[in-house]
Amino acid sequence: MSATLSIRSCFFHVDMEKFPEISLKMTEIPVNPCFALMLAFEEPLTEIPIRGFSFKSSKVLHRAFCDSSKPGRSHNSERWVLHSTAEYAQDVIAQTGLQKPSSATLTKVAEELFQEFQSTKLSIPQAFFKKAHRWGSAFPAISVAENEKCLWDAKKRLAVCGDFCVSPNVEGAIISGLAAAAKCSEVLCRL
Repeated sequence: MSATLSIRSCFFHVDMEKFPEISLKMTEIPVNPCFALMLAFEEPLTEIPIRGFSFKSSKVLHRAFCDSSKPGRSHNSERWVLHSTAEYAQDVIAQTGLQKPSSATLTKVAEELFQEFQSTKLSIPQAFFKKAHRWGSAFPAISVAENEKCLWDAKKRLAVCGDFCVSPNVEGAIISGLAAAAKCSEVLCRL
């Protein structure tokens, strides 16, 4: 199975043919799939003192975070999101194929991820809501600018940033964005 990251801009269209060196680095970035599971509980999970954590020895779960802890979220229930490991997702996809997962597959994935969450020895009650989703291109499998933190074309004054530059998470995207901003700031200071 081979998946690649598609290049998009949220704000404007960029003709990447004008930036061949950067375009080459961004073309066909391999990605890792993930299954995400949204859970909703009637009561807060008080035994979990932190709002997000990673699993170090699980072959099924990679991370869990409390979606309810984000600012502006409703507190009628407590919601958690679980992310599978890439290996788990790849195994499921190898068994079921690349087509849209069936309801039965997603139900099975939801149960397996939830059971793994419950196996943490924390007191995790039954969730009143469980919904799994396959995220086929969830995370970049490589970093294209690990040392530089962003892609930079000095002659054309173009900075490209994202999680694919540093590490496959929000922190990587932030670090990359800050590096791109620093490059742009350097140029502006010289004008």
